[in-house]
Amino acid sequence: MEYKLIYIVLFKFLVYIKIKYILPLYKKIGYIIINRWRKRMNKKEAILKVYNCIKKETAKKAMSIELKKQKTQLIDSKVGGTPYLPVGAEIPVDDEGKQLTLLAQINCEELVGMEDYPRKGLLQFFILMDDCYGLDFDNQNKQNTFRVVYHDSIDDNVKEEDILKIYNPYIEDEDYMPFEDEFKMVFTTYEEGITSEDFNFDEIFVKKYNELFKDNQIESFWDLDDDEESFDDILEEINDEISGCGNKIGGYPYFAQSDPREYDGLDVYDTLLLQIDSMDDYENGYIMWGDCGVCNFFINKDKLKNLDFSDFLYNWDCY
Repeated sequence: MEYKLIYIVLFKFLVYIKIKYILPLYKKIGYIIINRWRKRMNKKEAILKVYNCIKKETAKKAMSIELKKQKTQLIDSKVGGTPYLPVGAEIPVDDEGKQLTLLAQINCEELVGMEDYPRKGLLQFFILMDDCYGLDFDNQNKQNTFRVVYHDSIDDNVKEEDILKIYNPYIEDEDYMPFEDEFKMVFTTYEEGITSEDFNFDEIFVKKYNELFKDNQIESFWDLDDDEESFDDILEEINDEISGCGNKIGGYPYFAQSDPREYDGLDVYDTLLLQIDSMDDYENGYIMWGDCGVCNFFINKDKLKNLDFSDFLYNWDCY
């Protein structure tokens, strides 16, 4: 009888504890979780609402590039392979006489609908295969260890075997090469709004955000980062939509670090000429800029219209 009484008292005590302390605690935890979820979703929805607005306002035509690992023809649009070279022309070299390597070649007849870009001929991108992939980090527009070459016409009589007799690019170390195979380019036209990596993004985003959310003014995109964990999660979820990663011509850039055009008067290079991203796929193709980085070439829009490729900006960065 005494044990039964003890069990009854203990049971009532546990019920009391549950009602008095545990259930309110569960309720409080549930409220915190739901509130954080709502706050996170509201922030995500706000960011996407603003981005979708500025995406329309800043839209540019671009061409995504699918790279297919295969043997390419001499005048194909491609990454790697043998460069086309007119009779009597020479392979670009640096000031020490080292031959540059063909990074990419674009058959401009394929750039249908891309305003300001060449409509015929071949556009070629060369870099020196050293430990910096030819980039001079102190002078990213000095054409020495990197070059853009434009051929406004194509001679069908040029043979690849003749070019291979003189094409012997310098390679400091095979481990330094960002790629080993060659890839044929396949283009798809689309429209792209400004990406989060473009140095103009913050100013444009803040202006539109403050127009839409007058009671919650911000001075920087990063002012929305008042909860680091949820903000990072949000950015990771929408990264593919706003970051600008991938291979492309035109549109807006992607960077692993930051936009170099923000400094030293380099904002004159306002047009993305070419972007080649890393591809970590040994079976279908492997391109690696440092530690999963990306390569960009920029040019001034007026110089592009005039087919003047004597002045451009070359950049690559990685994580």
